[in-house]
Amino acid sequence: MPVIVTKNNTEYSLVPAPLVSFSKQTYNNVGRPGFGADYTVSLQGTLVQTHGNPYYSTGSGNASLSEDGWTLTSEVEPEEIAEVSGIDRLNATIRKQELIRSLFSNPVVSGIAQPIKVQIKGWDESDSDPGSGICFYGFVDDISFDSDGRWANPGSYNINLRTSSFLSSANDSFPNGYNENNPSGYVISSLTENFDIQEDGRRTITWDKSQIVNKKFTMDHLDKVYVVNRSITAVGSPIYDENGGYINDLAPWQQASGFVHNYLDIGSGVLNSFPDLKTNAISKSGYSTSDFVYQETVDKEAGTYSLNETFILYSGVSPVIEIITINNDIGENGSNTVNVQGTIQGLNTSDGFDSEINHYNNAYAYWTGVVDTGVPPQAYYYARGSLTGVQWLHPQPLSKSIASDFSAGTISYTYSFDDRPPNVVPGSISESIQVNDTYPGEIFSVTPVIGRSQPILQYLNSRSEYKRSLSINVTMGQLPSINETNINTNGVLANNIRGSLQQLYISQKPSINASQNAALNEIFQAMNPVNDPNFTVANGKCFHSAPTENWDARTRNYSYNIEWTYERT
Repeated sequence: MPVIVTKNNTEYSLVPAPLVSFSKQTYNNVGRPGFGADYTVSLQGTLVQTHGNPYYSTGSGNASLSEDGWTLTSEVEPEEIAEVSGIDRLNATIRKQELIRSLFSNPVVSGIAQPIKVQIKGWDESDSDPGSGICFYGFVDDISFDSDGRWANPGSYNINLRTSSFLSSANDSFPNGYNENNPSGYVISSLTENFDIQEDGRRTITWDKSQIVNKKFTMDHLDKVYVVNRSITAVGSPIYDENGGYINDLAPWQQASGFVHNYLDIGSGVLNSFPDLKTNAISKSGYSTSDFVYQETVDKEAGTYSLNETFILYSGVSPVIEIITINNDIGENGSNTVNVQGTIQGLNTSDGFDSEINHYNNAYAYWTGVVDTGVPPQAYYYARGSLTGVQWLHPQPLSKSIASDFSAGTISYTYSFDDRPPNVVPGSISESIQVNDTYPGEIFSVTPVIGRSQPILQYLNSRSEYKRSLSINVTMGQLPSINETNINTNGVLANNIRGSLQQLYISQKPSINASQNAALNEIFQAMNPVNDPNFTVANGKCFHSAPTENWDARTRNYSYNIEWTYERT
């Protein structure tokens, strides 16, 4: 049974053939047994000064691997190869030891040690036979020469080599180039996996909308948000092909990376294999995963690959965390102003390796689908639900501001509400209706007299007329759609200028719109002295001045003014 070592593309046979022993170290974790293995191949040989390979010939000089210190495999014979006299036995021992040490020294290429090829087979087996013995690429861990031969008589030597795979199998039991513990996958020698769970400090809010008929939301419950950190580290094994290179060009750290990504379900956020979670509050129904962040660490020298996976566990239907602050300002006259300030933090529900960053999209979907849904907005119910003793808040906000941060995935908003009277004109944001009454005064004459320090005042035994003025000021809501084909890139009307101006300044005037004009007429009739329930106007004795109205299409402000002069019975 020859042991053949290939170095520099040349085969060298050890004669007498050393005894071969194998040991296998299986790598186990409690949670994942038998995920890899390494092998130690021990050669226990005998160095004979007068026989075997390498051989010593008197006067051969400093034999080397490339000279006559070795006989090629095909030339090895079992009989004595050289006559060595007693005086040359020490030299033969020293030179044979050096040749063995040279043979079992791993070559270094560009500062990196390369494995050496070792083949163990029967005498009559052909190299072309796929089952010809055992062949592997390995690294030399240690070489020792015993002193039992006293360097003059035959003595023993031991060589320990380390490998992670075999190039061939005597019975084809194992695929070439693979570790028998991972016949079709990535090979590693160490694996650690840790979970760390912490409270985030934020809360998700679930609202009870059953009281919406009373224009109130009540807070149903708050749920904690958790941050889960999962760290995995694997050490890859060097697996070589028949040419001595890494199989599939995978260095050890790449073997480790492939194992982590293919076998440990990275990026899923699945925690079912973590037993503590089953009894933890996190595992209750309604929690979802988001905000995956991955950090990779590679140590090529150590052959290690580490992956740190961090993600958030949150509850609720929408993948957002909303922070709300409500301030109530009470004026001296008892009027209420309520400011609702909120920040919507969108959560990234992609798997972490997806190129789509959707945390802002989730925030925007929540903003348009839940918070800013028209009049009244959801913030109005927040405000009503937070107040006690307030009978009325106007559902149309006094003001609204929005700020979007696309990078952070947040939308911040502020609503301001007050308890002003309800609106009358459809589509208006704010209204001001002012009524001024002028009551009769005494009529008298003022007659200046020469030399008198003051004029003569004379009562005419009569009084002035009753007067009432009405002033309506309305700020209308959002501007209707504009045909942008009539506007150039500088925002200037360039086409159909007359029609566009008529649309803005005439057609959109509230008194033109049927429903808005009807509301304005209701205000007019309510304030008309003829319809005042507190007194009676003489028949045919009520007259009004010419009404005036003003429409500012830019600010969306509309005003209407009129004055009545009347006589009471």
